[in-house]
Amino acid sequence: MEIIYQKIIDTFNANEQVFIDRNLPIIRQIDINYGQPDNPEGFEMFLPGIYISWSIVKDSNNEPNRLILDFHCLQEPGAHTENYSERLPEGYEYIFMLKTIKYILNKLRATNTSSLQYVGERPNITPFFRYHIITYQCFIDEIDDSLTGGSLTEVELTDYNATHEIKQKET
Repeated sequence: MEIIYQKIIDTFNANEQVFIDRNLPIIRQIDINYGQPDNPEGFEMFLPGIYISWSIVKDSNNEPNRLILDFHCLQEPGAHTENYSERLPEGYEYIFMLKTIKYILNKLRATNTSSLQYVGERPNITPFFRYHIITYQCFIDEIDDSLTGGSLTEVELTDYNATHEIKQKET
């Protein structure tokens, strides 16, 4: 997962000019979704931001694992998209931002995944934000980079021995 996550970050960093050319604010924060949209007071958040959640699904033994990515796209509140708003053209900025995010994601592929494929999008509302979740899927190599298919040699347990030795001495 870290390979595709880093690729997402690198792709958005390399394409800041795409936002600037469209008179849009650049994405200020990309992070794993730890519940920031539901509890912004518990996190340091910079908007506009993208918070990523994912799931890995094993469809069958003969198929690669499917990676489903949800991009929670947040922007500053106050879209002014009401039909009677005098600031309606400014309100379109949110829609243009979502289109730009999709434009960038449509080009994305990591070394251990197939190309991202657009699945859909939906609004989401929390007590703090109204925002969109854009969903993509791809296939991910379960041997090299699945959360369920890794081996113990890929995980460093740096403090395990010290903790284990202390517990043994106490008993």
